[in-house]
Amino acid sequence: MHALANISVLFGLIAVLSGCAADKTRYPSLALRPFETGALPVTPAPEALPAIRPATSPAALAALRDKAATAHAGFLQREADITRIARSAAGQSVESNARATALVAMADLTSQRGATSAVLADLDLLAAEGATTLNPDPALVAIQTEVAALIARQDAGIAQLWDIIGS
Repeated sequence: MHALANISVLFGLIAVLSGCAADKTRYPSLALRPFETGALPVTPAPEALPAIRPATSPAALAALRDKAATAHAGFLQREADITRIARSAAGQSVESNARATALVAMADLTSQRGATSAVLADLDLLAAEGATTLNPDPALVAIQTEVAALIARQDAGIAQLWDIIGS
């Protein structure tokens, strides 16, 4: 029985030792790799990328600016007419003709403001398209700011007329 135990220990040692003498190609080499020695292959520099062109042509931006200016001029002209109508409606009862005329005129003025707002909406759409292509356009941003200022001026004018008319 003692001999049988010695034989099983011997077979166990043979199995362990044969594992150590296995094929050396199965394991990675411990030699330094090229990137560890600093000897990387030289790659040519990428070619210069072409300059990013604006998403919107300057002619289209100029047309939108002109459209906004025309709408704003129409608003200012109509605002001057409505100021007289608003003053005549001030202090009048809700059922008076002067008040009804002023309310219709205010609706017309708000509609005129909508024409300028539509240009801003077109500019916002162009800016969104430029943002999705990662192509910012400073000229577009400048015109957006300009048209937004026109709309702010129109909003202030409408609020002032409502104050004149009263509630």
